[in-house]
Amino acid sequence: MILMVLVAASYDCHSVNSKAIRPDADTVFYRIDTSIAVLENQLWKQGLQFLREKRRKLAKVKSYIIVDETYESYTGKLRKKEKKHKELLTKEEKKILKYIHKYKPEKGDTGSYKHLVFAIVYGNKRRVLRVKAVKRKENCDSFIIKTLLQLKTEVSYECVLFDRGFYDGLFIEKLKMNKIPFIVRARISDYMKKIFGFYQVWKCYRDFEIGEHKIKGDLVLGTDFTDGKRTKWAFITNMEFEDWHEVRELYRKRWNIENIFKATDGIQLRAQTNNPVTRLFCVCLSFLFYNAWQNKNKRGTLLNFIMNALESIFDFISRTVEFYRDKLKLNIPFWDRIASFP
Repeated sequence: MILMVLVAASYDCHSVNSKAIRPDADTVFYRIDTSIAVLENQLWKQGLQFLREKRRKLAKVKSYIIVDETYESYTGKLRKKEKKHKELLTKEEKKILKYIHKYKPEKGDTGSYKHLVFAIVYGNKRRVLRVKAVKRKENCDSFIIKTLLQLKTEVSYECVLFDRGFYDGLFIEKLKMNKIPFIVRARISDYMKKIFGFYQVWKCYRDFEIGEHKIKGDLVLGTDFTDGKRTKWAFITNMEFEDWHEVRELYRKRWNIENIFKATDGIQLRAQTNNPVTRLFCVCLSFLFYNAWQNKNKRGTLLNFIMNALESIFDFISRTVEFYRDKLKLNIPFWDRIASFP
């Protein structure tokens, strides 16, 4: 039903809007009655179902969990209104503002929406398992730990990979307490450079004090050459390696989630709305398409997969149009166009 509403909304190639373009127009998401919690839970259930169905296959390959945050551009004026006329904000606007962050991913943005994403890398495939819409100033440490512990019961993953955004002593301590194997990229400080230095031989320094809370962790330092340039690297881990350069090699797998973000950004619906539910729906829909594409053994490009999927949708609608015309009560000429498809 959601797919049919979206297809109907694309009539005349209009962009996806949450508001009607004219007084008698149907709104795109008018019939989508859901919440952020429901959307998050539905995708998570699919992720768990996938792990259970592929349990035997996953047991034969090494799997890695990647946790990262992705930001979606926001160009609306709601944050400006919050700064200048906070007393005029409606109850609904205050609710929406909880999800609009100050960070601006692109030039011209007035803010952004942030989503926490869990993905698994196994063999040459990747899959998004869970997504969470993050509120402003929300601490997701407990949510991350709870999710990773639940994943432990479903799949035997080698370790969890985090970028510098998760370099926090208290969070790292929670990972250690729950015996979750991890590699966190550390922020390189002047103290590291002065006390330890960076050499071509990779070394591990035990009980390094992290941040103001002085939480202790194993610090791995070294350099390599990337694109002909000498690059310094620092990591915190609770794993053991015979050759500490292996930490850097494992961390390369974290780029898999960046590739996911890059691919799904190209197929995501561009919703011109500040509604966080609609925003999350568009993000989840793009991840569902990506997961379906990754599930194919012999897969072409993602674009071709999407085109074939849409052709199947159109074919389904054309065969059932007479029945659904009355059920959905969409009074638009697009139905005649669908019915005329060969």
